[in-house]
Parts: sequence; C-alpha cells; structure tokens
Amino acid sequence: MGPTPIYSFPNYVTEKELKDLQKESKIQRDFILTYRDITQISIKNLSLFISDKIITEEKEPQKIQYFAILPYPDFNTTSLTYFHFIRTNNDHKPVATAFSILVEENRRSFLYNNINRIKPVVLDFFQNFDQKILESYPPSEEIKEFFQDLLLKIIEIEQNPSTPITTHRKMKILFAGLDDSGKTSFLLSVDRKYSKLIGLKPTTGASIKSIEALGATIFLWDLGGQRKFREKYLDKAEIYLYEADLLFYFIDIRNKSRFDESIEYLQNLKRVISVFNQNTPIVYVLSKGDSDILESGEIRENVEFIKNKLSEIHQNGTVELYITSIFQTFTILRAFSSGVSKLSPNRDIINHNLKRFSLTTESYLTLLLSSDGLVLADYYSKKAMQLTKIPKTEVINVFEVSAPQFTVLFKIFAKFKALKQEEAVFKVINSVIIIKRIKVEENNMFFLFLVDDETKLKIINNELSSFLNYTQDLLLRYIA
Repeated sequence: MGPTPIYSFPNYVTEKELKDLQKESKIQRDFILTYRDITQISIKNLSLFISDKIITEEKEPQKIQYFAILPYPDFNTTSLTYFHFIRTNNDHKPVATAFSILVEENRRSFLYNNINRIKPVVLDFFQNFDQKILESYPPSEEIKEFFQDLLLKIIEIEQNPSTPITTHRKMKILFAGLDDSGKTSFLLSVDRKYSKLIGLKPTTGASIKSIEALGATIFLWDLGGQRKFREKYLDKAEIYLYEADLLFYFIDIRNKSRFDESIEYLQNLKRVISVFNQNTPIVYVLSKGDSDILESGEIRENVEFIKNKLSEIHQNGTVELYITSIFQTFTILRAFSSGVSKLSPNRDIINHNLKRFSLTTESYLTLLLSSDGLVLADYYSKKAMQLTKIPKTEVINVFEVSAPQFTVLFKIFAKFKALKQEEAVFKVINSVIIIKRIKVEENNMFFLFLVDDETKLKIINNELSSFLNYTQDLLLRYIA
C-alpha cells in the first residue's frame, strides 16, 4: 500500500543484517529480501496500477480486481500480482493495494499453468483478510497465520499439478457449435486460406491444429457439430473439454430453427466444463452476419433473441459476442484477437493502463497490435462514433459501433507494415489515424490511434515513452 509495504512473508531483513548473515555464512534460506528490495517491488507494482486520476475516473474502485504476471530480474523471480482497492475505517477513499506471490524465474511456468487454480485461492484469501484490516493494520505476528494458510494452499496446488510440468506454455482453444455454424470457415479465414472456403466439407470429429502466439503453443480444437459427435464430446469430456483455456461458441444467426438446439448444446457444454472447475471463458461468435442482411428486421430479431438467451445463461457475468462474416475478414480477426488476448493474465491490467494513456493523449480509439495483427489491447470511447459520423442505432456491443473504424484501421495497417516507416498519419473523414511502430526489446508492436486532430501526435510522442516504461514488463510477459 503505497511505496512502503505493510506485510512481507518471510520477513525482510535490514542491509546490515544481510551483510552480517553473509559474513557469518548463517543464511538458512535461498531467498532473502531486504527492506529496500520489497520497497522496490512495491513501487513497481503500484506504478502499474494507480495514477492521480484513478479514483475520480472509477465510480466503484473497490470492485476493481486485476491479476498480472511480472518479472523481477533483479531478484531472479517472477510474480503473480493481484491489484485491488480496499476500504478501511481510517481512510476517506479506497486504498490501492498490490499483493505479489514470488517464484523462482525458472519456475514461472508454474504460475502460467496454474493461474486459474491460484486466482480463486487469492480472491478467497482477501475476502477474509480485507475484513481483518478494516479497523487497522495489525502487527505481522497477529496475521501471520493467514499468510501461512495461503502458502500451504499454493504448495498444495504445486504438489498436485493438473497438467504435466513443462517449461513451455501450452494452451487449448475449443471451437464448438452445431454443424454448419461457421467454425471451420472462421478458422480458415484466420489462417488466411481463403481458397479453401469453396466446397468446404463438414468437420468429422475433432480437427486439431496448432499455432505459435503469445509466446506459447496454442492448440485449436475444431469440434465437428453433428449430433453424434456432440454426444461423443460430452461423454468423453476428459479428452475433448478438459483443460480448455478458451471456448469460441458459434451460432448461425440466419438459422432460427436451430437456435433452441444450439442453446441446449451450449448449456450441456457449460455443465460438463463446470465439473472440471476450469472457469473457461467463452466468446460467442454470431456467424454469417454479412453486411447486406444485418439491417433486416428478421436478422435483428434473431440477434436480439440470441442476446437475451445468453444473458439468461450468464446471469452473473457479461456476455462477449461478435457478429462475423467471411466476407469481412476484419470481423473475424477482431473476434479471434479478443479471445486469444484472454489467454494472457496481463490483458486486463494492460487495458487499464492503455485507457489511462488514451485519456492523457486524448485519443478516442487506441489499438495495440502484435506484429501479426492480433489486437493485444484496445481502448474505445463514445467520441469515436461522432468522429466517424456513425448513426446512433441500437447495438449489441462496442465492436458493432466501432467496426467501420476497424475496417479502415486494418486496411491501413496492412499497407503500413510493408513500409519501413516508424510512423504514419492518415486523414479519414473528420478524423486522423496515427500508426506507430514500437519495439519492446526485440519484439515489434504497433499502435493505432484515432484522434480528431493531427496535433495530438505531439502529445502521443511525449507520453509514449512513459507508457512503455511502466508497461514493458507486462507486455513482455504477454507475448513471451
């Protein structure tokens, strides 16, 4: 909490104590931190999380919860860090806090492979611990048992791994839905194998391929949607559904006669997955949403029906869905990018920092893209609608409003990548698109900004180095 850490376990030592221990060769632990060390960690943590504006920008900061994986090369460690606000009776405003679990750098895969098992343990810990410090911050000895109990639970996860221990990250994405719901077409479009779309045959059983992205091997499981295969996936869920990091679920928005069947299959998948306690995120893809039919009354009714059904299923959470068309590749790339970015534990905190950066630079739409065009993070404001003169019609989500901007952005981005320029400015209607190539160590990334005036470029250039300075470690852990 602030630059001075409140609690540290095991206890830190002073610089003098460390020298004395080293001199007398009495160090019993491999890992010892001094007060300076934990202060350094504390400052680095909170610089990623708080700013002067954050309290006024967020209506309910106490509901903010972010996880991130951060490197600490000075100590040869990596941390799983949890950011959140607490309220105490002694503070007028919510207090920003950061809590880190440190592991040896060469064992950071433990955090990646088990993050979905560790998160609930940490959240449960603070649900109780925040109440303990409501009145005051007790001495370390009084609350030591809380941390010892937490450590034992993490050790239990370590001793009972759900997956084989590996130093290379491996992730599993499922593509599910009824037959002829657009799964394979979606994957082929992502893979830019457009010629294979003509005469496409249904997937029989599960088709598995892999890609390298975000510093990991990602296995893509295309689950054929015929009834006999759907029953097989549910009966042998330990093979097909177990350890799924992400699920793309497809619904053909033109085929109203099969909506109920599709919803039933979705509920069966969710029921089986819940048995594994995986908390697998779901991205919904409403396929075959070609631009020439989207405004028809029938399709709008279909979309509204699906939206309401999904809201009923996810009563306690938000529904993330995208309307896609194989004739508008950017719609597929956007949906895929959004899903893949969920696989990084740093996604939310990067988006949080991108929002701060965008507000400071007065950018109305900001995209951070990988070298292969995946959207790693984005910021969107309502002002973007006004700049591009988009009519205020009823929409399902932000992407439907901003889709025209993304069309232009991706077309320009594709051309810009072929150039050797580090920066380019394009005028589009009443707005300006700015593209900047950046390097994070040896990794190329790209910023795309939508602003109202070319003079904003100066502000962007002034603030960019600062943004990269405190997010570089987040970005590196995101992609490497």
